[in-house]
Amino acid sequence: MDLEQLALKVARSENLPVLSNVVTQVLKLADDPNASPRMLEKIIERDPALTAKILRVGNSSFYGMSQVNSIGRAISVLGMNTIRSLVIGVAYQQILGTKTSSQKFDKMVFWKHSLAVAVGSRILMKIKQPLKSEELYVAGMMHDVGLLVMDKFATQELDNALKVSHADRIPLHIAEQATHGFDHAEIGYLLAEKWKLNSLIANAIRYHENPNEDSTTTLSTQVVAAANNLAYQCGFPNVGGVQVLDLDEHLFETLQIPIEQLDPIKSVVVAEVQKAAEAFGIKMAA
Repeated sequence: MDLEQLALKVARSENLPVLSNVVTQVLKLADDPNASPRMLEKIIERDPALTAKILRVGNSSFYGMSQVNSIGRAISVLGMNTIRSLVIGVAYQQILGTKTSSQKFDKMVFWKHSLAVAVGSRILMKIKQPLKSEELYVAGMMHDVGLLVMDKFATQELDNALKVSHADRIPLHIAEQATHGFDHAEIGYLLAEKWKLNSLIANAIRYHENPNEDSTTTLSTQVVAAANNLAYQCGFPNVGGVQVLDLDEHLFETLQIPIEQLDPIKSVVVAEVQKAAEAFGIKMAA
């Protein structure tokens, strides 16, 4: 299968199992300046299972709500941006309950890595532009969403790339280009366009492996790329065959984040990932 064929499958799919229609509507609504909390509440409440999970996780110590028993109240306590982060976190947690098509794609490893990048992106963006930190959580969580599309629509290609990545000890996106001529970042970007996600999130998905190629939302994509690197340093690699043990100091120099600050930041990432996993009811042990 080539990129054009896969793009057609993505375009024709009305409801990818990656995320429900409710979740994609929430992602778009949070960017609408005319959207009201009530509009967001009505969309979320269309999915009773999602609603129940959001309230359960929201009432955990991780989010700090207490005895909040409605989505409307949760929005008023946490705000629309934080609710968007919570919704995408719950949606990704629910992915773990679905069966993979690929024989080599480990969803638990994928989830841990995605969560670590989300948490790291939020922390780093709080240093750079605090008002965008929740949006960066979403971008970080979704940066590898193309792998979920591959698992659904290009299973053999994903298996082949994972096999090469592990056998040759090369990054997955390089193995993907070698085996089938495109990578999961390109596929993730097609999905972001189909869902009409904003450019900050879409570009983070498209360019997180090569952030210097993003000329429009450069800072946010650099933050996600840096958080991706931090996730490996913190012990949360993705599903490819390379364990990135070296810190990419250039990324942090570009962001003007002193290297000596990174050890405390990594400690916070590890602690926040553990707390988030507990909130979502996920056991971190492999």
